[in-house]
Amino acid sequence: MAVTGALFSALLIIGSVAAHAGSARMELDVGDGLVAEAEYWPGAVDKPAILIAHGFLQTLEFPTVRRLAESLADEGYSVLTPSLTLGINRRRQSLACGAIHTHSMAQDVAELQAWTRWLTQRAGKHPVLIGHSTGGLHLAAMLESLPGLPVEKLVMVSLVHLGDGDIAGGVQLARQQARADTDTDEPRLRRYAISYCRDYVTTPDRVLSYLEWDADRLKRALRGIPVPTTVIVGDRDGQIDPDWLVALKNEGVQVRRIKGADHFFDFEYEFDLLDDVVMVIAEGDHG
Repeated sequence: MAVTGALFSALLIIGSVAAHAGSARMELDVGDGLVAEAEYWPGAVDKPAILIAHGFLQTLEFPTVRRLAESLADEGYSVLTPSLTLGINRRRQSLACGAIHTHSMAQDVAELQAWTRWLTQRAGKHPVLIGHSTGGLHLAAMLESLPGLPVEKLVMVSLVHLGDGDIAGGVQLARQQARADTDTDEPRLRRYAISYCRDYVTTPDRVLSYLEWDADRLKRALRGIPVPTTVIVGDRDGQIDPDWLVALKNEGVQVRRIKGADHFFDFEYEFDLLDDVVMVIAEGDHG
C-alpha cells in the first residue's frame, strides 16, 4: 500500500463525534479505498506531541490506550490515537480472530507512517511514539524500515513479540504450515494460530508477515532504531518472558518495571503507568 504526502490532504476534523472533551475524530485516506480513523487532542505548544498505537486486532478505544491518551491529554500533551484499518473502511470495532483477515504487517506499518507524518506536520515537532503490546512491535517495525522518520522517542508498554502468547510454543509449526501453504498453486484462505488467536483466517503470505516478528526479529529491529527506546512492563505481566527483558537491556533498551501491574495496567496501576510515561518523555537521551 503506497503512502504519499497527498494522503494528508484527506484529513477531516469531525467535531460532532468527539468522544472526550477537547478531542476530535480524524479521518485519513490510506489508499486502496480505505479511510483510517484516529482521535486527536491538541495540546500546549511547549509540550511534546504523542502518538499511541494499540495492540493486536484492537482499536483506539482499547482501555489501556484510551486511559493513557486521556490522561496525557489532561496533562497538556497533544495526543493522537489511530485505529489501524486492518483492511476495513473506518474500522471502529476490534476484529475477531475468526474474521477474514486481509491485512498485513506492511499495510499496518504504512498506516502508522502516514499518521506519524501527519502528527509531525500538525504539531510542528518530532513526536514521541508509544505502543501498547504489539503496538510497540508495529512501531519498531516502522522505525526499522524508515530510520530517517522524524521521531523523538519510542516507548513500548507491555511489549510482546509474535512468539509470545498462548501459542508461543507452536510458532515454528505455524510458520512451517504457512510456508508449505505458499507452495500451492493458488494461495487460499486458511486457518492459522497467531498471538492469542487459535483460529485466525487469512492467506499464508499475510500471516507470515506477522509470524516472522518473533523475539529475534524484534531484537534485530530494536538494535537498529536510532532514537532513545524504553520498555515499560508490569512485574505481574504473565505474557512477557523475563529473559526477553534481559536480552532487551543488553541491546541498550531501557526497561522499567512497575510493581504489581499486569499487561493492561488496570485500576490504580494506570496512574503508575502515566507517571512512568511522563518521566520517560521528560528524560534526556537514555539509549
